[in-house]
Amino acid sequence: MSAAEPGQAMRQRTLQECRAITAALSSMDDPHASIHAARKAIRRLRALLGLVQHPALDLEDADRRLQRLGDSLSDLRDAQVVVQAAVYLQDSHAADAWPAIIARLTQRRDRLLQQSLQRDPGFERRLRRVLIVQEQLATQPWAKLRRSALRSNLERSQRRAEKAAQRASDDGGAEAIHRWRRKVRRLRMQLDVAHALHLHAGKRQASGGDAKALHRLSDALGQQQDLQLLHNLVRAMPAAHGKARVLEQLRSAQHAG
Repeated sequence: MSAAEPGQAMRQRTLQECRAITAALSSMDDPHASIHAARKAIRRLRALLGLVQHPALDLEDADRRLQRLGDSLSDLRDAQVVVQAAVYLQDSHAADAWPAIIARLTQRRDRLLQQSLQRDPGFERRLRRVLIVQEQLATQPWAKLRRSALRSNLERSQRRAEKAAQRASDDGGAEAIHRWRRKVRRLRMQLDVAHALHLHAGKRQASGGDAKALHRLSDALGQQQDLQLLHNLVRAMPAAHGKARVLEQLRSAQHAG
């Protein structure tokens, strides 16, 4: 990216992410991997839109469309994540109940995907949403964007992440932790872009914006969220031999994280 022309650089980056979403949703060879890739690109693009907020840019509608698109894929992605988490835990601590639990989770995942594709064959409706967003972003007056605005937006994201961390520490609830994870993940993505632009956000970045540390924190928080989701699903399953041991294993894994 050109450090001298942040607007043009950000335009190219946003359109690149639009193409990444389209490519992911257009590939059905491995639908679960495609959904995962699409959601990651959606999050990166929404993080970019947060970084480039400026009075001259009208980005609210595009961001809302992306949020709805990401939400529409959330249950599908979560269904795959819990299968992966269950397989990992089975491999590390075999328990009699795991095979039946994994079979139920796999059936649930496949059923949700089939239902979604019946409602939106080939994700065509979702692909049209991405095209609308791409057209909206392509026509923005990007030349008006200045580095000072990017720096200010980055500092605001850092303040929000710090506040979310404090609330999660005070609250300790799943929702507060999930909110903290979202703020950390967005900040980490924005810092990646800022690094490419040689953009610095003052003292805050030095004290709390290390990208590698944010990666580790985001991954750890995400793992906790996945384990909690798996725990909730297993707990709701009918009683079976070995289920109590699996739930104990899940609680231990959450505590260890």
